[in-house]
Amino acid sequence: MKAEKITLLTGCVLIVLLAVLIVWQADVLGVSAAKLEQDARENQDIENEWEVAQDINDDMCAMLFYDEEKDECAYSIYLSKEGISYGYFFRQGGFDPYMAESVKGVVFEERGIALLSMNEDKVCRIVTDNNGAEKVIQVDPAEPFVILLPIDCGDIVMYDDQNNVVTMYDTFTGA
Repeated sequence: MKAEKITLLTGCVLIVLLAVLIVWQADVLGVSAAKLEQDARENQDIENEWEVAQDINDDMCAMLFYDEEKDECAYSIYLSKEGISYGYFFRQGGFDPYMAESVKGVVFEERGIALLSMNEDKVCRIVTDNNGAEKVIQVDPAEPFVILLPIDCGDIVMYDDQNNVVTMYDTFTGA
């Protein structure tokens, strides 16, 4: 009787371990929203002293890390997955010269648009116009920024602190 219980218990433990292994290999467990910054810093070797500008929604998280002098920067973008999954999954990151010089727009089909910038152009206002439904987003012209916009936000126009239009460099990445 005791041997049967041990065999049954061993079988249950093996089944649980197998289930955990299958879930792990199926890549359905991502990074929780609370641990995204920590995960990006660890996986991209970003110093803890660097500041971060970030924005997050249900579909995406974008982060821009920069040093105190705002001379160097790195970015990370995480996406949630469709279907059965938990958390966010790293999509892309690193250094992009357009973020250091101007505004970079990274477009993810069906997910949204991430605007990232060290704000050398001193952007202070972003205006989206979706069929006459205008939305104005205020930005601190002295600070780097990250803004997430829905894919159907319409036209995007950015203005600097002198009311000049700022050019955006965009990249379509698919989903």
